[in-house]
Amino acid sequence: MSRVRRLAAICIGICAAGMAHALDYKTVPGAGGVPLNVVEAGDKTKPGILLIHGFAQSQNSFQAQLTSPELTAAYHLVAFDLRGHGNSGKPWRGEDYKDSKLWADDVLAVMDATGLKKPTVVGWSYGGFVVANFIEHHGTARIGGVMLVGSAAGLLEANFAPPAPDVAKMMAENRARQVSGDITQNMQGAKGSVGFLTAKPGDAAWQDLAAAGNLLLLPYVRTAMAGRSLDNRAVLPKINVPTVVMRGSADGVITQAQAEDLTKAIKGAKLSVIDGAGHSPFYETPARFNTELAAFAKANAK
Repeated sequence: MSRVRRLAAICIGICAAGMAHALDYKTVPGAGGVPLNVVEAGDKTKPGILLIHGFAQSQNSFQAQLTSPELTAAYHLVAFDLRGHGNSGKPWRGEDYKDSKLWADDVLAVMDATGLKKPTVVGWSYGGFVVANFIEHHGTARIGGVMLVGSAAGLLEANFAPPAPDVAKMMAENRARQVSGDITQNMQGAKGSVGFLTAKPGDAAWQDLAAAGNLLLLPYVRTAMAGRSLDNRAVLPKINVPTVVMRGSADGVITQAQAEDLTKAIKGAKLSVIDGAGHSPFYETPARFNTELAAFAKANAK
């Protein structure tokens, strides 16, 4: 093969690889017509995985999954920005955040628009509460399995680990900055929140995206969401699909005891603890996380 033909073959291969893992963005009307920013990756003919991010974050949290050659070769991955978050719409009225059915219907709209049939649904942190909302209103007929990551999802009486007094003080000060009308205070609050997401500081790109996620959750949305009920204990008996409860061993949000209690409370659920990871194991230990996710999704697709 000539040098020119070899170079051409290399270029074609690179282009093909890039196309195979390209991110496909679209806007989907959610409940009440709220525009939801949705991204798809992978093979749309393969089993689905739906990734739902946490509070004050976005679909960008899942870059290590959406760009994984292994996952995108075998699965149709979908993520979206929750209402009020990221590049999704930010309704002005407080009632547009209160009703759990709004959040449930947003998920259903994304599933319908992307053709997800019975996906494995991953709910990280606040995303776990949204998964519970979906099951509350739409059951589990459309779900192949559930993975709750760093989330008790409102399914237990105690849903969050009580922070140490000094940490609680820092968090309260940070929350005050995040709802301030002063954008410089918002920026400080956004940067201050990033450290709670991982056991060790993430790289610069991660910190930038995490801080951006915080800034894009505007003060009036935070205030509206603060009045939303997060008690999903009545949903617990309705979870009748394969479930994994995943926790980083250094997670400061959900305790080991809470993760164990939740695993026992959900029939047939399995517990996965990722050593050394904090609240974001999909970012901190992506190889381990992606391997477990792929195995779980494969089992659910049978």
